[in-house]
This record gives sequence, structure tokens and C-alpha cells, in this order.
Amino acid sequence: MTLGPVQRRERILALLAARGSAKVADLALELGAAAVTVRRDVEALAREGRLSRRYGVVEPASGAPPRPRLGTVVAITSSLSGYMDEILRGAQQAVTDAGGRYVLDVVADAASTRRSLERAAVTEGVTGLLFAPRWRSVEEVGSDLDPACAPRLPLVLLERFAPRGSLLAAHDAVRSDHATGMHQALSHLRAHGHRRVLLLCRDDSPTARTVRACFGEAQRALGMPALSEPLLSSDGADAHHRAQAPDPVEAIRRCRATALLVHSDTDALALLPHLEAAGLPVPQAVSVVCWDDVVAGLGSVPLTTVAPPKREVGAAAVELLRWRCENPTAPPRRVEIATHLVERQSVRPVSRRS
Repeated sequence: MTLGPVQRRERILALLAARGSAKVADLALELGAAAVTVRRDVEALAREGRLSRRYGVVEPASGAPPRPRLGTVVAITSSLSGYMDEILRGAQQAVTDAGGRYVLDVVADAASTRRSLERAAVTEGVTGLLFAPRWRSVEEVGSDLDPACAPRLPLVLLERFAPRGSLLAAHDAVRSDHATGMHQALSHLRAHGHRRVLLLCRDDSPTARTVRACFGEAQRALGMPALSEPLLSSDGADAHHRAQAPDPVEAIRRCRATALLVHSDTDALALLPHLEAAGLPVPQAVSVVCWDDVVAGLGSVPLTTVAPPKREVGAAAVELLRWRCENPTAPPRRVEIATHLVERQSVRPVSRRS
């Protein structure tokens, strides 16, 4: 979700209060907005006397009251992976920069989540919570909490949006803009002549389900034919369901796909030798764009990937938490930060395929 002008300008002021000064280009990158848009925001805030510009940077207006130091921030997660680790590192750095104390609490289930929330609520000096539930299935979404253990501290969801009407929907949230990422990936493939693109994706994480939901819409918007989307077997699938998972090679041939979009880059790397053995080497026979950019550049074929703004999501969540502490009665905010495409060596124009 793109920030509106009021939200964007308040975010600019909050960033300056935390850091002291910043360049317009840096603010634009962090906010996921055009530099010309942020420049207009800065000019408007300067006219209002809320910030000042000097020597190519902007800073809080002279005489503005100093922002209170951040206390302890507790990050609660049930998922430690390369992807989530980067988000948590971004949050940790933002807490440290704001003079606060960062505590990571890894939980295993709903019961341990409830204990973590209760412990944070009675611990002196805790400012608020960052929460990243795993939600392996649709049925699990929102099940980490029940009305009896509603958070009593400000809470921001990390890389998750809670479903409307759920307990967590009343809290702020920050995540990567995966819809933009899908358009970036498919636009890149289409520019290389690929129209028949197949999505290979799990169904065992909120990000995977969001990517799947964006796929059909982006195909329609770009005028690309809708292909069936086989699921890779989930981490927690039993032997029967793993055996029933569609064979990617069979799906490529049946759909006459010239390119694959694979979530995640770990799965994409594991798929490369399988495709090679079937006579479909990447990128000579089939092009690949993957998701996450955690290990995408480490394989025998460095993979083009959609890179979510992992550390930026963590930092933005801390900033949103600080804003919530200062504006406790404001409506909940859902913030999305744009992804970017990292081009490597796994995409080749259709006309050059052997």
C-alpha cells in the first residue's frame, strides 16, 4: 500500500527526528517514492516550518523538541530463515540507531507466543513488539492469538498483513510490495519475448500465498496467457502429498512454457539440476526468475530475482512502532515497500533459445 501525502510527510519527519538529517534521494529510496515527490513533500514541510534544508540535506526544524529515546523492542518470530533474518537485522539496527534495546524471542507455537506476549507486557521498559508469525497454512492465519491474550503493548506485524476482521488486523503492519515484484518479474520476461510463463510456488508461507495471489492479476494486466500453476511440495507435506506434487518438467512441456517464475530462490536452485537432467537447461531452454534474493546468486547459474526490501521492512516496522507510541489512538496503518529486480544470467530472449 502506497503512503499518502500526509503519511509520507509524517514519516519524513519521523526519520529526521531519529537520524538528525538525510538526503532527499535517501528518503525517497526508503519511502519507495519518486525523488520528485519527496522533494515536493520536503518543500511543503519547509514552508510549514517543520524542517529545514541546508547544504543539500534536510534536517528537523531548529528548536524542534528532541524525540524520546526508544526503550526495549521485543521481536517475536516463529520463523528463522535467511529471508526473515535479514528483516530482523534491519529491525535490530533501527532499534540500536534509535538508542533502544533489541530482544529477539523465538517461539514454537501459539502457547509460547502467548507466554512471550505476557512476559513483554510485564517487563519494565518495553516500548512495543514486532511480530512475525509463520502461518504455514491458511487455517493458521491469525491463530497465534485469541481474544484472551490480545497484545497490551503497541505491536507491528513484520512482513505480514493480517486478514480483515482478525484480532491482529487492529495493529499496524509492514511488508514488501509483492504485487509490484510480480509485475517487475513478468515485465522483465515479457521484454525478452516470453509470454508463456509458469509459476512454481509453495503454499506454506504468507509470502508464497501473496505471490500466488498476484500472479494471475499481473498476467492479465500484461496481456499474458494464464497458465496453470503447479505447487511445489510444502516443507511439512507428508510422503503422499510430496508424491502428488506436480512434476515441473511435465508442467513446462504440457504448458509449452518458455520461462519459470519460482518462489523461492532456494527452490529455484534445487530445481536447476532437475531441469538440466531433463534436457531443459537454464537459460538455454528455459528462463528463470525467482524470489527472495537470499541465495539466488550462489548457484552454477546466477539467478535473476525479485528482491524484497528485507532490511528496509525491518527498519520501517521500528519507525512505525515509534510513531504508534506517539499516536496511540490513530487508525492502524498498513505499509508496503517496493521490491526491485536484480538481473543476473538466468533469462535469455526467446529468439536465442537453442
